[in-house]
Amino acid sequence: MKKQTTLKNWWKINYKWSLSLAAFIIACLILAYNISRGSFKDVAQAYADPTLFQNAITKANENTKVIQVFGTLEPIDNLAILEGNTKYSNDNKAIEATVRVIGKKAQGKMDISAQKTGSEWTYGLIKLRVAKTRQEITVIKY
Repeated sequence: MKKQTTLKNWWKINYKWSLSLAAFIIACLILAYNISRGSFKDVAQAYADPTLFQNAITKANENTKVIQVFGTLEPIDNLAILEGNTKYSNDNKAIEATVRVIGKKAQGKMDISAQKTGSEWTYGLIKLRVAKTRQEITVIKY
């Protein structure tokens, strides 16, 4: 009698390294996309100055309308900065940025426009947009 061997399919044998490779390729594509937009330097600069986003979240959390719609906003993580759009100008003393925000009740995007004087940021615009309803809440406007 011949012994019957069972062959495993390719996915069962190679799934661990395939998933790792896929995650690496996706990260490289995101990085390449940001470099092609010319914003990689701006994103790196935004990572180096986390108080810019922390202070904007603090100001937004002081707004009663934001609390009603979003609940308390969570701190912005590094992935939110990478996913967003960041553009510095005026020798890195002005910024226009959009990042995702997550609250207990809703999530959306936060648009920030700010000027840096010394080591402090002065916000000209902090506006939140609710993802599902497209509602806009202006916290600070020029």
